[in-house]
Amino acid sequence: MARVVHKKPFVRRRPCQFCLSKSPVVYVDYKNDALLSKLVNMQGKILSSRITGTCAKHQRAVSLAIKRARYVAILPYIGTIARKEDDKPRKSFKKEEVLDNKKEVVSENVVVEKPKRTRKSAENKSE
Repeated sequence: MARVVHKKPFVRRRPCQFCLSKSPVVYVDYKNDALLSKLVNMQGKILSSRITGTCAKHQRAVSLAIKRARYVAILPYIGTIARKEDDKPRKSFKKEEVLDNKKEVVSENVVVEKPKRTRKSAENKSE
């Protein structure tokens, strides 16, 4: 019996966004976080040229610019990328802090850490 080989359908490759611009891009600026955030996924990984459509020359420049932006803390190494202000607002919760058996409500903008409970502090309170 003959083996059946299924051919992959031809998918048109996306054109390079840097080559198509009116003035071809020679240098991808690492300070342009709006452009670089489109070339990075939500986990902070650099998207491949197969997905973004960049040519090999510009993909090398993009990866170098992203690495430089990470080093200077413009882009995060891992995790979600900060969204613009016009995106969906996130819910804010009020935090409660316990000090001397009193609950104090802290505003949303202030982050207060709870005091650490150690074994000695627990013994002192019980006495």
